[in-house]
Parts: sequence; C-alpha cells; structure tokens
Amino acid sequence: MSLPLALILTCHEPYLGWLPATLASIAPQLPPGSEALVVCDGCEPPELPPGWRALAGRWGHPGLARNAGIAATSAPWLLFWDADNLMAPGYLDAALRALASAPAEVAILYPDIQFCDATMQPQHYWQVPTYDYWRLRAENFIDTASLWRRAALHMGGGWRSDTAMLDDYALALTITALGWQAQRLGGPPLLMRNHPTSRLQRGLRHEGLRHELWRVRSLAVVTLLSGRAGGLQRWASYLAEAALPPRTALYLVDNSGQPAFFQRVAATVAELALAHSFSHVDVARVGQPYAAHPDEPYLAEGRHRHVAALYAGVLARVGEDLILTLEDDVSPPLDAVQQLAEAIGTPSLGNVGAAAATYAMPHEPDHAVCAGWGDHGWQANVGWNQVGNEPLEVSCVGGGCTVWANWALRACPPYLDWERTLGWDGVLCTAMRRAGYRVLLHGGVRATHHLHGRAFGVATE
Repeated sequence: MSLPLALILTCHEPYLGWLPATLASIAPQLPPGSEALVVCDGCEPPELPPGWRALAGRWGHPGLARNAGIAATSAPWLLFWDADNLMAPGYLDAALRALASAPAEVAILYPDIQFCDATMQPQHYWQVPTYDYWRLRAENFIDTASLWRRAALHMGGGWRSDTAMLDDYALALTITALGWQAQRLGGPPLLMRNHPTSRLQRGLRHEGLRHELWRVRSLAVVTLLSGRAGGLQRWASYLAEAALPPRTALYLVDNSGQPAFFQRVAATVAELALAHSFSHVDVARVGQPYAAHPDEPYLAEGRHRHVAALYAGVLARVGEDLILTLEDDVSPPLDAVQQLAEAIGTPSLGNVGAAAATYAMPHEPDHAVCAGWGDHGWQANVGWNQVGNEPLEVSCVGGGCTVWANWALRACPPYLDWERTLGWDGVLCTAMRRAGYRVLLHGGVRATHHLHGRAFGVATE
C-alpha cells in the first residue's frame, strides 16, 4: 500500500559532501513503502539507503530537477528537500499527521525554520507566521521543504526554471493565486544550513533580492483612457517595449464614451498581446468623460470625484501582487517598472507601499514635480532641486506612473475620494502612511509628462 507522501531530495555536485548526513537524518523516519527519490543534477548517484531510488540527469536548475522528481513519483503529496539541509527527528511524522487532516483547499503545509551555520550549529529560530494571502505577497515565509499537493503543483505548472533563488516563493505565489490555501506545519522545524555556496547567498551577491522579487511577483497595469488617440498610441508603444515581469495583467477603463475609440482600444490590446503573454486582460467601458467647466482649477471637486470613482471601480477587482497605475500622458523609461518594483521590496526592507516615477507638473510654480510634502497631505510641492537619483521618501505622489503594493492597499483599506488639497492618489498615499507604509519618489526614474500638446521632461521650460 503506497503512502500519501513522496519525498524528493535534490542534489548537485557541490552538495554531495553533505548528502550522506542528510540521508541519515531522513532515512530512519521513512515509513515502509515510502516513495523516496534522490534527484542528482549533473552528478553521479551515490550509494543510497534501502528503499531509496536515484534519478540522474543534467537539468542545471533545481526547479527542473524537482519537476523530474514529480514526474517520477505518484503520491498525492510531495515533500521536497535540499541536500544541504537536515531533517529534525519527528519532522516526517508531524508531516504525515498534518496532511492526513489537511482541508481539501490546503495545498501547502510549511514549517518553522531553524537557521544554522555551515557546521549546523543553531543560529536563530524563525516561527513562521500564520498564512494570510496578502501577507505572503508582502514577504515569503514558505520554504521548499514544505508539503505540496500534487494537484496544485500541476495546476500551477510546477517549479519555475527562470528564478535565481526564490523558487519556493514563486511557486507559493502562483498556487495561492489559483485559489489554494496554505497552512503552517506544526512539529519540528526545518534545519537549514546557511553557507556561502547556497543559491540564496549566491543570488544575493549577484542578482540581489529586490531584483528577484520583482520578477516572481505578478503585476497589474491599470490605465484610465479618456479618448485621446495620441495617448493610447503612446501608452501602447511603451508597454510593447517595456521591461515587465513574466506574469503581467492589463486593466483598461475606457471612459471616452466613444464606440470608435473603444474599437481602437480593442485592436491595440490585441496587438500588445502579440508582444507579451499577458496573464489576464480586463477592458471595461465605463460612463462618459468628465465635462469640465471653463477655467476650472485642476483640483476641482467634480473632476477628482469622477477620477476617484473610476480608479476605485478597477482597483477593487485587481488581484495581482503589484499595481502600476500608468496614465496615458506620462512616458516613463523602459525599465521604470523594474526600478519602481525593486524599490517596493518587502516590509523588512523598508515597508514601502508605493514608489513613483518623477515627472514635471508644469502648471505648478517653482518647477515642481508630481509629489508633495506634508503631515496631512499635499501641503508643499517637491521641486526638481530636491530630487536626486535615489528613492526619496515623500508624503504624496501622483498616480501617473506609480507602483503600489497591493497588500498595502488591502491592509488600509483606503477609500478613494476627494479632499481640498488631495486628488485620489493623494488620498491613497495619506491612507498608506497612516497605516505605517512609506511612500517613495524615485529620482532615478524620470518620465516625460505630455500636457496641452507639449512634452515636459526633466527640466520645465
């Protein structure tokens, strides 16, 4: 009778020296009849304990090696293990008890982690948090050495092979985005060896954590369109060439009230789909454009309540991890999304809720950019002479080219309305700051602002 759990241990040549100790920590815990597989990537399989099988190949990435292990086993649950870690006594027994009682919607059972040095001397213990969908989007707490439901792995496409170090995070984000749940695994912790040759440490030295985060998280591009044909073409040209993460969705709101313009929107989206494999496309026709009174000020109540309602309607249905609000009169550099998303990071890297590109506001005095200072809103403009090349903490930013952490939006939750000195974006920034999140203006991401038929770049004219 086969057990409900298969154990897949992956090893490549640099880890062969640790493999005997890893096997010795696991083998006594394996019940008879278990599926136990060592996947050797680019190295010859060593002698294995009774009941273990070996699978050898040259995959060159642990994700591909683990997928090969999935194909070579049949149990409904899989426990993946890296050859540089050890299994604490009682770990497997706790795992089997947990999966026996796991609800049908749970696809991941994840352990606490005892970090150790290269000689396996304990360093610090991490009692991982209880699962929450948006908390996981903010920061990873699910390790490879978790129990993963086979059906969910198949639905999620298996392990990705385009990651440098956050394989487990990428898979957990994908699976939970499909509707599956995760649950903290009780019992002994994973004994994790912290050493300079690990993929995490090598990735931190070469790629950087922030770079990896922006690639594994999903992104939603949200744009309101009011019927400007030039703006639509400019927006489409930018997205066709911009650096975007692999999982990017489009959310367009056509507020032009013009059927012919909406047909151009649909044709443009079809062309963009040939350039990018978007994970989702959402195009909505909503109402009529705002009718401004002659000589109406920019912060008119009617205008901003109108725009706030449009944004509130679309942001409420966006489920991606990060949101880029991109207005059709702002042209950012092609790497803007990457730089802004990297500035978001994680709560432990600064708790940033929003990061915005820098662009001119030519109707404001003193060569202002689209950002503000003030404890209670947009009380003073940020000038070009105050902006360097690094992210700068401010009170408010405009939404013309801004990446928002969706977990911060969900945590507030902010309302989008109008106040005398704030537009919808200022209200949103104020709510985020009150909830403990930081708002950044990225001086190294400078965009062109197209206004009244003129293009305003780094310096106002």
